[in-house]
Order: sequence, then C-alpha cells, then structure tokens
Amino acid sequence: MSIKEIGINQKFLLALWLILISFSYCYYRKYEGLLTWEEYLKTQEKKPYILELTTKKGSLVYYGSLHSVNPRCPQFVDIEKRWKIFKPTRVLCEGCIWPLEDSRKRAISRYGEGGLIRFLAAKDRIPLQCIEPRRDKEAIHLSRFFSSDQIKLYYILRQAIINRNMKKDIKNVNYVYGILRELSSLKAFKSNPSTFDEFEYTLRKTLPDLKNWQSIPCSYLYSDDPGNFLSKIHLKVNEFRDHHMIRILLIELKKGKRVFAVVGRSHVVKQEPVLRSEIIKF
Repeated sequence: MSIKEIGINQKFLLALWLILISFSYCYYRKYEGLLTWEEYLKTQEKKPYILELTTKKGSLVYYGSLHSVNPRCPQFVDIEKRWKIFKPTRVLCEGCIWPLEDSRKRAISRYGEGGLIRFLAAKDRIPLQCIEPRRDKEAIHLSRFFSSDQIKLYYILRQAIINRNMKKDIKNVNYVYGILRELSSLKAFKSNPSTFDEFEYTLRKTLPDLKNWQSIPCSYLYSDDPGNFLSKIHLKVNEFRDHHMIRILLIELKKGKRVFAVVGRSHVVKQEPVLRSEIIKF
C-alpha cells in the first residue's frame, strides 16, 4: 500500500468516525424552551396536569399524573374518561411496559398509572410504547458529567425509592444485581462497584450519613446541597428524559397518530413550552 493510499484511508476513517459521533449526538437532541426544575416548582400543584394539542397531522392527550398505586385515586377515573373520549391510536407510557394484569384494580395497585395504561391498551388492542430512553443510553450520557460509581449508586438508590413508593417489599434487593450487571457490561462502567458487597462498601464510603439505604428519603434526589451528587444526577437524567420524550411525541404526531401519553406531572409542565413551539413548525 502506498503512502498516498494510507493517507486516503486515514481520511476515510476520520470521516466515518465524525459521522458516527454526529449520529450518537443526534440521539440526544436538546430543544429550546424546556422549563428548569426551579421554574417548574413555581407552578407546582398537587393535582394532575393535562395538555391537549391538535396539529395538522395528529393530536395529543398528554396526562401529567401524580404517581399513585391507590385504585381509588380520582385521577384514574379521569384517565379512563379521557381515554374513552379521545380514542387513541398510539399509547405511550413512562418507566417501562409493565406486566399485563387481569383487572383494573390489580393493574393500578401493582404498577400505578403505568399498569392502568397497559391494561387499557391491551383491552382496546392499541400499540403501546415506552416513552423513556434506554438506561444504557442515559448512563452513557451521564458518564460525561459523573463518575461510574456515582451513577451506579444513583440508579440503585432511585430504584429503592420507586419500590417504596409503589409499596413493594423494600427488603427484596434483587434489582441491585440487575442494575450492577447491566451497567458493568458497558465499557465506561467496568470499574467497581460490580457486586452487591462492593456496592454496600462504596455506599458507606460515599454516603456515610445514609444508615439505611433501602429506606432512603426522597429528599436525597431533590436536595439543594451543592455536595449532593444524587440530586445533580437526578436533574441531569430528567433533562435527558424530557428531551427524549419530546422527540418521541413529535415523531408520533408527525405520523398523524392520536397519541395518549401518561407520565409524571413535572414532565408535562416542563415540556409544554417546547411542544407548543415545535408543533407550529409542522
């Protein structure tokens, strides 16, 4: 191979590398106008927030729920009423696609609003998609700002809070193994902790004041303490999630779908200015 050919090959590889980098960043598009957490707190009310939008192609009912596993909570009747009137052709849910239960009551009491949406979508045979980004994509994004051990601790402690809020057995820690196994398989997360013992050791060293991590208060994720890395990660990951949700919603609306999406209240409030400005461009 001549020196000239080597030079051409190097240029080709460089161009290919730049394309791949550009593609990876396209996955995370940042939209202008997303409310900050501080701005959201000024609008906060203890009731659901519903955004309804109609475009030249599709339409949207975006239900900002209060996370609850109480079947008697009035928001579930409201969700069902709006569902029946709207007649969606596409359904999006937060978190994941939960297992299908055989009754409304069991669906809500086990999985909250996500369980109800799964139940309704199956009953009416409507396609259901998770509106969330994959955790590995989130984690890789976070690795630009935080260390791998901090990110692993965050995901495990956040899941402990979620499990407690969903009234699951907090002594069941099987999810810890799953999160460590998933993240440790990524190139950027090969370092410890990768086992349960290493997790507990890292936790004691990093958060010595947290005596019982399975009962970690929600306040750890919303603290304004500048030394609290958990709250910083939580803000960053929710920003990433918000932009991803917006992207998915816009894709479905451009397809002409009647989109019914249910997520936590804060996401709808924060995303509303972006969605209103983006649908004008349709």
